[in-house]
Amino acid sequence: MAIKNEKKDIRPLVLQNGIFVAGHPRSGTSLVCQLTESAGVHFLSNLKPDKYNKEGYFEMSSAKELEKRLIDEAMTNENIVELNRIVKTLNEVKGLSGLKIVHIPSIFYYSHISKNIRAIFVFRNPADVKSSMLRRGISQFKLTWFENNNALVSAYENIEKSIILSYESIIEGKPFVKKAFKNLGFNVDMSVIKRESQTQKKSKVVLTDDEKRLYDLLKKIEKHSCK
Repeated sequence: MAIKNEKKDIRPLVLQNGIFVAGHPRSGTSLVCQLTESAGVHFLSNLKPDKYNKEGYFEMSSAKELEKRLIDEAMTNENIVELNRIVKTLNEVKGLSGLKIVHIPSIFYYSHISKNIRAIFVFRNPADVKSSMLRRGISQFKLTWFENNNALVSAYENIEKSIILSYESIIEGKPFVKKAFKNLGFNVDMSVIKRESQTQKKSKVVLTDDEKRLYDLLKKIEKHSCK
């Protein structure tokens, strides 16, 4: 009689206190990580600073790769193994640990296993985002600006302890930015913001009507989020 070799399902670990910074690439995620770190949150990272992000990227390459696989494959056993490795690392950090997300739909997988999730979502004028990415020689990303930021809206709607901020408001040091962070329990140091580090502003790159409409919606949500 043949013995069937069945693969046992692997259970995901619980993330005890997840702090997430999420946004499309070149939208100010690293700057938001800097602000969040000034409030005592530690972001694990193995990517070194460069001329595009002089203060660092605040992200783990393995977590970034897992984001893409979660979107494509969902919670396979292999992906749960990698997810558990990342969650275990975050849980072992003394104090508060943070994770940066650039493939925004993947945050939902973390939200399902998080005991106490808090999220800071950041968006930026899509023309400046596209121009900044092209400056780096990146013409395409796995998710378009529209797809990623549409997911951002949904994530904000479904994660109770979350805020949405624009890169423009942050770089200008708007007073409500600090207040929004306080709403999540973080007292950030606004002096870490360096306006001279802004590389793209008021780009004339052509946008679609959908991108314009979503950008206007995000600005309206930001006002509500920061009350």
